[in-house]
Amino acid sequence: MEIRLVKREDIDEKRWNGCVHYGNNGNPYGYTWHLDAISENWEGLVEGNYETIFPLVWNDKLLGTKQLYQPFFAQQLGIYSINMLSSKRIQSFLEAIPKEYKFIHINMNHRNKIEEDWGFEVEEKPNFTLRLMDDYETIKGNYSKNLKRNLKRAENHKMTLTSSIKVEKLVEMYRTHQGPKIPELGDAAYHAAHRVIYNALHRGMGFMSAITNEQNDFLAAGFFLVSKNRIVNLLPTTTPEGREKRAMHVLLDMTIQQNALKPTIFDFEGSSIPGVAKFYEGFGATNQPYSVIKKDNLPLWAKLAKKVKNK
Repeated sequence: MEIRLVKREDIDEKRWNGCVHYGNNGNPYGYTWHLDAISENWEGLVEGNYETIFPLVWNDKLLGTKQLYQPFFAQQLGIYSINMLSSKRIQSFLEAIPKEYKFIHINMNHRNKIEEDWGFEVEEKPNFTLRLMDDYETIKGNYSKNLKRNLKRAENHKMTLTSSIKVEKLVEMYRTHQGPKIPELGDAAYHAAHRVIYNALHRGMGFMSAITNEQNDFLAAGFFLVSKNRIVNLLPTTTPEGREKRAMHVLLDMTIQQNALKPTIFDFEGSSIPGVAKFYEGFGATNQPYSVIKKDNLPLWAKLAKKVKNK
């Protein structure tokens, strides 16, 4: 198995994106344009004629030492392939990670099964998905009683679904209402969110939707990233009034209704937060977990400095 490291500027974008698109575990995060939008530096491990690829997103912000990290707005990356992802192939790619990366903390995708004896700390994270191949009434029949009750209550409020929301407004809403819960999101991350949305819209690979009240105020909104068979709930946000009126319940329900009877998976993109996980499960979603892997090969002085910095 020939695995080689290819710098970003030397990557054959057509072949790389073809592997992401046609791979049996493709998701929209792995396309070159998406990686460019969310990170300053990345390169890739490539097998053969791009039959299998592994994006390596890196920076040197860890005391000047190069590290692999998971960028915002890409829940899962890892190894993509048009071939069978055997344990041998996955292990070979992990072993091919250049030794210069002294610290690794990345999210693999749901088809990358990591064995405990491969030298990584492994944590499994939940991700809820819903198949939309059935008609809407069948899908709705699997909603929880609590979700059905909340959707019924929402009918008491005059709310409207619209796609007339600007990118800047959506990101501003997310920063205002969800941002405080994620303090590590800084200006660079919100700039990346803008780039992802504009790039996706330009390529016909995403859409925005929102719920408004009678005064046309936005109560809930979301950007949904779309690939060949997946709709990703990438940037959902709700105002306090929206939470009270169950606007996000309505937004997700109507998005599912609009896309029913399609050979598509609705990806809720999370969550490890019990209340959010229960909310997503209420739509009849099932858990499709992925692995987070970590390896620390930092020299002792760097480990001590990192420990002090994180206090």
